[in-house]
Amino acid sequence: MKRNYLFIDDSGDTGFKEESSSHFLIAAVLVVDEESKDVLCDVIDSFRRNLGWGDLDEFKFNTTNKRTVLKLINALKDYDFSAYIMILDKSKVDNDKIKENKVNLYYQMIKELMYKINPVNPVITIDGRSGKQYAKEIKTSIRKSLKDKGIYDTRIYLVDSRKNSLIQLADIIVGSVARSLNKSKTDNQTYVDALKSKIIKIYDFEP
Repeated sequence: MKRNYLFIDDSGDTGFKEESSSHFLIAAVLVVDEESKDVLCDVIDSFRRNLGWGDLDEFKFNTTNKRTVLKLINALKDYDFSAYIMILDKSKVDNDKIKENKVNLYYQMIKELMYKINPVNPVITIDGRSGKQYAKEIKTSIRKSLKDKGIYDTRIYLVDSRKNSLIQLADIIVGSVARSLNKSKTDNQTYVDALKSKIIKIYDFEP
């Protein structure tokens, strides 16, 4: 059976307080088959070892040296994967129910992104450290929603991102897009420009 593999991470937060982020983003890295997934994992793991890092040292956009981030992106862009992004601009949200229900917001954004991608018998892997508080609801809701859209046999896993190189890739991508929204950063376009052949579509989420 053919399966698509999706790896999901987020940037920002789902809060609406004064100190909360201005945007919340979800990124999905799509790999079309298991062989491509394994090759991509091997390349990232090899890159990590060449840095002298341990197996659990993690690529994260916000904490990894930005020269290393750019080198990693350039090392990967000839391999077979694509990325899709959903962005919520919180300044456009005036619905109190949405603001109060963080679980539903997180789920709705993932669901809408999956509708856009329309994957085949998907295996969806989500950063468990971000989503663990929503885990049961997210799994049930996404499976049901995708089934209603004719997408069957969905498998969903929440994992520790330290142990999954493709979740780390999703982190790098979603962090790159989040950086592009920060006009105060002189490098705000550097990383999305390097990823332009891989980011297929950026969607605005309209709750």
